[in-house]
Amino acid sequence: MTYMKKYKRKFNMFKVVLNKDSPVIVEIGSHYGEDTLRFLETFENCEIHCFEPDPRNINIFKKYVNDSRVKLYEIALSDSVGTAEFFQSFQTNEGDIPDKYDWITPEEYNDERLNNSGSSSLKKGYQHTLNETISVETDRFDIWHNNNQIGLVDLAWIDVQGAEREVILGMGQEIKNIKFIWIEYGETLYDGGMTRKETVELLNSLGFSEINELSDKGHSGDLLFRRIS
Repeated sequence: MTYMKKYKRKFNMFKVVLNKDSPVIVEIGSHYGEDTLRFLETFENCEIHCFEPDPRNINIFKKYVNDSRVKLYEIALSDSVGTAEFFQSFQTNEGDIPDKYDWITPEEYNDERLNNSGSSSLKKGYQHTLNETISVETDRFDIWHNNNQIGLVDLAWIDVQGAEREVILGMGQEIKNIKFIWIEYGETLYDGGMTRKETVELLNSLGFSEINELSDKGHSGDLLFRRIS
């Protein structure tokens, strides 16, 4: 079974950019593992470190991502170590499961209250959240990186719904061990979510340059950066 669907062009781009069959990938905000599965299809000998704090998403990830190349950390990366309030998002599902998640059973999708769970965040501000928050464990990238002796990271994938600044700041000096960063921007519905301009300026100040032709240009989207210093 392929999980690639309409994302083949995107993941072929990563194959060209990283230019190796055995990249080390850190996926921060792994959701159900759908992009993890696509990376596994793309890179035969990859090593993927996945971070996901939402118990609903973790349950699905553990069921469908069973591969020795992947390690899941059931925590959120941020700029501090400890615990934090986590805002779980949910909207009542009034139709079929979205096509990109059709490998999840309808029972799982509805019973686990998965619809729109990808909008969950450490940051408040999104309107479709559950009434009660949960507490999740947090760590900093630099501390995790040193404790686990990860070495060079070929790609850091950051999809954290408005908490991008905190993830970047939590990288500290270890950001110099990252070659490429793929990051979502424009999640300004969340408190502290960065605009495109703010994201570019922050990463420029930390020694990264935007790969313009492979980055989105609109109000929200994704940016690809290469470390230059």
